Amino acid sequence: MGDDLQTLQQRFGPRYPQWLLALLMVGSMAMVLASTSINVALPAIMADFAIGRPLAQWLSTGFLASMTAGLLLAAWAQARFGARRTAQFGLLLFILSSLLALLAQAAWQLITLRIVQGLCAGIVQPLAMVLIFRVFAEGGRGMALGLYGLGVMLAPSLGPAVGGYLVDHFGWAAIFWMPLPMCLLALLAGQWLLPSARASSAPRLDLLAFICLCVSIFAALGFLAEAQRFAWSAPRVWLPGVVALMAALLFVRRSRRVEQPLLPLALWRHAGFRSASWVALTLGLGLYGSTYLIPLYLQTVDGFSAGRAGMLLLPAGLLMGMASFLGGWLSDRLSAAVLLSTGLLIFALSAAGLAWVEQGASFVLLCFWACVGRIGLGILLPALSTGSLDILSAEELAQGAGAITFVRQLGGAFGVNLLTFFLEWRHSAEGGDQWAELLAFKQSFWLVAGVFAITVLAAWGVKSTKR
Repeated sequence: MGDDLQTLQQRFGPRYPQWLLALLMVGSMAMVLASTSINVALPAIMADFAIGRPLAQWLSTGFLASMTAGLLLAAWAQARFGARRTAQFGLLLFILSSLLALLAQAAWQLITLRIVQGLCAGIVQPLAMVLIFRVFAEGGRGMALGLYGLGVMLAPSLGPAVGGYLVDHFGWAAIFWMPLPMCLLALLAGQWLLPSARASSAPRLDLLAFICLCVSIFAALGFLAEAQRFAWSAPRVWLPGVVALMAALLFVRRSRRVEQPLLPLALWRHAGFRSASWVALTLGLGLYGSTYLIPLYLQTVDGFSAGRAGMLLLPAGLLMGMASFLGGWLSDRLSAAVLLSTGLLIFALSAAGLAWVEQGASFVLLCFWACVGRIGLGILLPALSTGSLDILSAEELAQGAGAITFVRQLGGAFGVNLLTFFLEWRHSAEGGDQWAELLAFKQSFWLVAGVFAITVLAAWGVKSTKR
């Protein structure tokens, strides 16, 4: 049978919910640190392994893509094996892959290990929200979610700052051992604090659909990555594209026929949910794309050290946390369409500001524009959650929350990939020298600004059916 939450609460007393919340925050923050800190280490990894951006971007996109796929396994794994075994397996595999990364001798080995880490993060992270909802059922759920959200939002800010300092002093390998103390703490504490009880009947895992989805995502990313290095007519370019399309069609066909689909496509029959999905894609592009572009720009164009580049994102992340609290408060008072449009336009302004500044701009000016963008994202996050779910019926809420998170993560993976594609194309088109590098980054920021501005059209379609 195993320990359920009620048994653990009786064993540890009234402080148990707080101890569990602390554990969940530590585990989730470790996963988020791993996902965001890699960006400040990319120039060092590129120099050490003698690779270019088209290959190096896999360290970010591979993690995000496998994390996206892992999200769809989380509910099944928790029901089948229990929260304790699921979390411990994910953390152990994450720790093992981090240690193996220290021994990597080739770029493909590092990329493979990052993909494994992403899968672990995708399985482990959703457990936190489920357990918080269950353990704080008697009250205090809002405060618990707020504290958890604040911790998870601080991690993307601390990751590049702390990671950049470690890269400057210990090399890129520090990025892989940095989350290990938190992972070990979560692993040990989880043995006592996490429930081990399993569901009496676990949902059926549609393994065929999962395989098709993974093949489609990674083949599509491979198609875009290879197109940056070879001609479109080369088999290594168009073949992954064909495989991605065929796998996607098989996934859609399979999802429409089974009773319990891996990804409930019926949700997109709602026009408002379709609009929210476009916003989620753009949000993923902005959140992960900017975390990828800004440190790379600062180090390759302005000559910042990894530590200084990461430090620039620290105040921006803190402001994002505050803006998210503000966005949550405003979500109860203003329509989702207004808040989404406002957040999109603020981030578009930030991207335009980064495109406008000249080479050698002051740290303060660059930090200002990064902070403006994070304020926009902070407003977007709670508005997207409320706006997308308010459209759905009560029976569709759980599926809708998972689906919109999946779409946002997918936007992050493809956003980083497409930005790298655009960056390499413009760098080559502008002449391939250092001046071309500056122009390519400027044009990439302009592209992000344009995408966010255009997405305002979709934001106005996110209208509640209940208000």
